[in-house]
Parts: sequence; C-alpha cells; structure tokens
Amino acid sequence: MTEDWIQRWREGRIGFHQPEGHPALARHWRAEGSRVLVPLCGKSVDLWWLAERGHQVVGVELAEQAVCAFFAERGVEPSRCGGSPPVFRIERPPIDLHCGDYFDLDVPLCDALYDRAALVALPPDLRPRYAAHTDKLLRPGADRLLITLEYEQATVAGPPYSVPADEVLGYWPELERIAEHEAIDDAPPKFRANGLTSLTEVVWRSP
Repeated sequence: MTEDWIQRWREGRIGFHQPEGHPALARHWRAEGSRVLVPLCGKSVDLWWLAERGHQVVGVELAEQAVCAFFAERGVEPSRCGGSPPVFRIERPPIDLHCGDYFDLDVPLCDALYDRAALVALPPDLRPRYAAHTDKLLRPGADRLLITLEYEQATVAGPPYSVPADEVLGYWPELERIAEHEAIDDAPPKFRANGLTSLTEVVWRSP
C-alpha cells in the first residue's frame, strides 16, 4: 500500500484531492484553540482553513511530493526539522506536516481530530490499528470530526473503502451521525464504471 500511494502522487492520480476543501469542515467544525491531528492529509486545503482559525495543525502524509506541493501552492517555504517522521513547519499560520508512516508518528497529544480521507483510505485489516494509534495521539475527550463513505463494497473495490456504521461505532461509540448525503456524482470514475449507483457520504462528530 505504501508504494502504491506514493506512485499515485507521482502519476497525478489524486482524484481524492478536493481543491476547494471539504464543505463539511466549515459546516460542522466546532473545536476551538486546539492542536488538531489530520492523518493522511495529502495537500488538503483544509489544513490551511484550520490553521487560519487559530489551530495548531499536525498533519501526517506519506508522500513527500504532497507535502512539498501543499506549501509550494501557497507560496511559503517551510523549515525542515528532524524527527520520526521528519516535519515540515511554518509558524504563521501554525502548521506541522510530518512526512512518513502515520503509524510511526509520536507527537504531544492533540485536542481534536479531523479525518476526511484517512479511515476510508485504509483496507479493513489496517483500520483497527489506525483507530488504536489515533487514540494514542489524542487527549481523553478529544473532539472528533470524521467523514466516511458507505456503499456496496462487493460492487467495486476501494480505496476509498466503505466503512459501515457499526465499525465506526466499534472504534468510537460516542460519535454521532450528524449528516449524510448521496455522493455518487463525486465518486472516482472507477466506481460508476463498475456499476455502482449509490454512495453515501457520512459525517460523524463527537457529542
């Protein structure tokens, strides 16, 4: 999976990237003045949105190409610091992008989680490990905003993967399902090409 992800960035196969950011973030985000963990962040403009609102953003991305593109597209030059994984940093707005394997990340505890494309990017066998590692990086009672997809997995293979509600609540039983909408028109072309006719995007949030 690691090499496939890096290859996707090399070849520009990044249909998952949303140039305008995700509308659910502005609509449903409510944490304030927090260190926000953003796993598998790519070059998401959501990182900038969060930082401009006073959050210390802690993003994690495997592909260095994505990390460099994020800063280059905003005309800023980050400092590169050591660590495991290494971090690319700017002070204003405050953003740290850790470039490496998410499961190697070890940082001071974060106050909130924004997961737009991490859980759905992982196959079923890795998702329990992802949830457990994420919990280790968050303070007790941390705010969570999570976006998942639900569709007939037998019709088309991920990523992005379908993550059923009972699985989400198995990891974080306190989450509330606060919004959902039909998103087949925004799905990757392979989904419709394989005959998928319905895909639901679901927004989960801490109470």
